Amino acid sequence: MAGISLQTWIFAILGGVLPTFLWLWFWMEESDGDAPKGLLILGYIGGMLGVLILLPLNSYVAHLNLPTNQITILYAILEECVKVSIIGLLAFSPRICVDATDYTIYLVTGALGFSALENTLYLLQPIAHITDIGSVVITGNLRFFGATVLHTVTVAIVGIFIGIAYPLGKFGKTIAALLGISAGVLIHIMFNTYIQLGTRQGTIIAIAGIWSIALVIIMIFDRLKAYQVQVSQNVSAS
Repeated sequence: MAGISLQTWIFAILGGVLPTFLWLWFWMEESDGDAPKGLLILGYIGGMLGVLILLPLNSYVAHLNLPTNQITILYAILEECVKVSIIGLLAFSPRICVDATDYTIYLVTGALGFSALENTLYLLQPIAHITDIGSVVITGNLRFFGATVLHTVTVAIVGIFIGIAYPLGKFGKTIAALLGISAGVLIHIMFNTYIQLGTRQGTIIAIAGIWSIALVIIMIFDRLKAYQVQVSQNVSAS
């Protein structure tokens, strides 16, 4: 990172952070915006911290001299476990997550913080060598339409699994979280595998696939909100 100017950092931060606010606004609208703002900010910052934790871990994995497919799998496992673990430590308590949908909202917020810093780091080099403005635009668009959606989807699945298991107690929610992480890791591996093909067809399949999953996730989240209302009504009636 040495030798990168302050101006480059500013543009990279703007390009990395601002698009995540659009996704954050969308999810706040989906959730009716009831979560405490202070906790959401903390979750967003916690997601950024996840990138800093992963930098040395990914560097270690890269030096293991393993086949590319195994490195891809390890990267996916590490990223998903770190993202979920940080938000779990910050927000997963009965006092904070009072609704079935809260797990998804906090996880998505953390994932967007993770994406913000990761996108910023990816944009530094293209902006520093801005002789080709096209590469900056392409990198930014791929991060916005691809990686940011990927990070959001993989943790949203975990949140939805936990939300569905909401009435089952701590053990049930733990099992649900593990199943959700496994599903998120699988999606992450598939996305990275197609992106690493380095072809237009592979990129299209990866982005189209992750957007299709995102639409399904949003529909399931809407059903989860209705489920939460039903759970609340049952508790009130009992």
